Amino acid sequence: MKSLQNFREHYSTPSIFDRLIAAVNYFTFGLIGFIWLILNAIRGGRMSGFIQYHIFQSFFLVMFYWLLKVFSAMIAQILSFIPFVNILVIKIIVYFNTPFFFGRYSIVSGTVSLIVLYLILTSIQGKFSYIPWVSDVIKRSLNR
Repeated sequence: MKSLQNFREHYSTPSIFDRLIAAVNYFTFGLIGFIWLILNAIRGGRMSGFIQYHIFQSFFLVMFYWLLKVFSAMIAQILSFIPFVNILVIKIIVYFNTPFFFGRYSIVSGTVSLIVLYLILTSIQGKFSYIPWVSDVIKRSLNR
């Protein structure tokens, strides 16, 4: 955690435009960040450390979430062939994916929504959001 504070101190306060790009980046699950990287490469400009941190963190989180979904689907598919275990697997999948928060959010979608909301709010405030392990990996990658 202390190394993240040193990382934050290394970069200056982000502009309001950088904050908005970072927030919209999380809202679109990295799509705006990807477009911003392409536009910035074409333009030949240099991105701020704040934007880089949030864009790469969103890429990392989206890829991690996708891999987690694929891996869990494969495991569920394999376990569905085992008698009695298949019923338990189906009940767990249904329990975690059945909407019950406000009749709209399941445990999985509610958790993802809360994490995205946290990331959007911290980026609007101009802060470097911290997610254990993920933020450390991004910080190390940007410090090279």
